[in-house]
Amino acid sequence: MEHQKQVELLQRCLELTAREEQYVTDDEFLVPVDKYVDRERFDAEVARFFKRSANVAAHSSELPEPGDFVTRTVVDTPVIIVRQKDGRASAFINVCRHRGATVELRERGRCRRFVCPYHAWAYETDGTLAVVRQPHGFPTLDRAKHGLVRLPCFESAGLVWVCPEPGAVPGAPDVPTRAILDELHGLGATDSVVFASTPHIWHANWKLLVDGGLESYHFRIAHRKTIAEFFPDNTSTYEFVGSHVRTVLPRRSILDLANQSKDEWRIRDHTHLVYQLAPNGIVLMQKGYFDLLITTPLAPDRTRVDLMAIVPHPGPDGFTAKSREFWEANHQFTKKTLDEDFTLAEQIQRGIASGANDRFRFAGFEGALTRWHQQLDSKLTAAYG
Repeated sequence: MEHQKQVELLQRCLELTAREEQYVTDDEFLVPVDKYVDRERFDAEVARFFKRSANVAAHSSELPEPGDFVTRTVVDTPVIIVRQKDGRASAFINVCRHRGATVELRERGRCRRFVCPYHAWAYETDGTLAVVRQPHGFPTLDRAKHGLVRLPCFESAGLVWVCPEPGAVPGAPDVPTRAILDELHGLGATDSVVFASTPHIWHANWKLLVDGGLESYHFRIAHRKTIAEFFPDNTSTYEFVGSHVRTVLPRRSILDLANQSKDEWRIRDHTHLVYQLAPNGIVLMQKGYFDLLITTPLAPDRTRVDLMAIVPHPGPDGFTAKSREFWEANHQFTKKTLDEDFTLAEQIQRGIASGANDRFRFAGFEGALTRWHQQLDSKLTAAYG
């Protein structure tokens, strides 16, 4: 992020905090609760926004050397992500072209070839079909057309993105995504590694998990036992970049900027930055590290969240016992804080089923929620009418 942009965002937050005011951008907005439970809508969201979009699927540090791979389920597609000899990351559907078995069963590793455990058909790391056992039985097989199915994949700012539908998007970020990734790169997100990863399935609609990250109205109450003391009450700001959203959460220390030269202002020193990376990623950026959340919608009322602590690269000697203890404590504190949000999301999901509400009400200072839902509705209408 360019320094001038940092100053602009900090200035806005400083003024709101000093005046103890909220960032009011919209009128009140009502959202029908059916949007969080309707199966037809859920299926449309998955088909339009997740399957036909580049999803955050891995962190670059998980693939440090050529031949290193991870397997993931992107939406509902089994995927292999592997580092090539030229340093690029590639992605393939993790399905054998012979009889459809899962080719690579390990979650991660390093290999020269991927070998199907059913009949031992083998594939190079570039997806090429390399070995067919007893090939005389397949006289019409065109090996060139039966490699692993390649998926659109790109890598930037330490994040690896994969589209689970072949050919649905280019293998490169669009302009808004490139702008966001440039920001993350400029904020120091690249030279980092995954320290810890914690998965959990929450019994809540995926949109409820997004909703909680787009406003700070709840901080003083919901996070009173964790992070509330570090932040002024409900003074966050936001900005859309294409389908992505950057939210700035000023810490109480932002008031110190009034006595500093703007040349010395650095946004990570006095704020937390939350990037909602459409369709499935959330980056929680703090001063010395950041967290990556990868969300996967499973059902109208179930969402998997993988919480990854991304910390500065420890160097060739690895983490010391002291640094490991420090980062583990940070990870557990973040997990505790997010559990507060996601437990509330589960409560809301149960509350919807009770019939107590037919609509949710967003305040004028919850404009990010309003605009995010409007954008989602607009895209669904454009796709399906």
